[in-house]
Amino acid sequence: MTQTKAPSPPNGTILSYARTIPRSIFLLYFLFLAGIFGLLSGFQYAILRIIPIDFTLRHIYLNVADPNLLSMFLSNYMHNPLDSSHIMNNLSSAYLLIIAIFVVGIIILPALRSPMPPKFFPANYLVFLLLLPFPISGISIWSARIMGKEWSSGFSGITYAFLGLLFFLMLSLVYRTVLESRSEKISQSVFVLLTATFLTLTLAICQIFAELPSGTVNVYAHLGGLLLGLLIPSLIGLFLTAQDQKQKAVAGVFIGFVLFIPSVFWLLLPF
Repeated sequence: MTQTKAPSPPNGTILSYARTIPRSIFLLYFLFLAGIFGLLSGFQYAILRIIPIDFTLRHIYLNVADPNLLSMFLSNYMHNPLDSSHIMNNLSSAYLLIIAIFVVGIIILPALRSPMPPKFFPANYLVFLLLLPFPISGISIWSARIMGKEWSSGFSGITYAFLGLLFFLMLSLVYRTVLESRSEKISQSVFVLLTATFLTLTLAICQIFAELPSGTVNVYAHLGGLLLGLLIPSLIGLFLTAQDQKQKAVAGVFIGFVLFIPSVFWLLLPF
């Protein structure tokens, strides 16, 4: 008995759906982009013009030999004051990724009847901006000591988490498309999914390590941001779609575990 393929979306479905999205959603994303610009540029201005340099070196700039909780958080929003391209590159990359996430996650996936759960994007953005700095800094501390670096700062670890979220959405679209096609070639579908996953990861990791010869970029923090940006959305999705409180608690514990372990594992390593 043959299975019929799932019908393809009619022409114009995505554009038609985009027209139905409330303007308030577009406004919220615009304000989110403006908020990131104001946060990073305003904080950088305060570091250069207002905050005493002693406070910056102790509590903002991440000293990998003597880190503290405040510097582990704030260093992710500080950029090299001697290199204006540092903050501009991170801002432009973050902007492009957030816009791409909006197009894929808010327009394309729902238009193809594969939306993310309610509150999925606010939850991810809050975790990325408020909690992710700690595991990224933990990875930075460990890797910077190996690389012989003394200081670490920048938004790029969180930017790579946005890239991980974008890859998660794109892989989600591929997975759902293949699984809903009801193809008789189940084994081939599995290999299509695995190929898409590993090819995506391979290309991203190669791009990250291409910066290794420069010696100025902590590629391991970038890699950590990318992998956490892939993993955390899936765990948040499990949390939001949990059928009962027990499942929600298990998903919550895994989210905490994934964030906590990279934040503190450097304490267990010799230095």
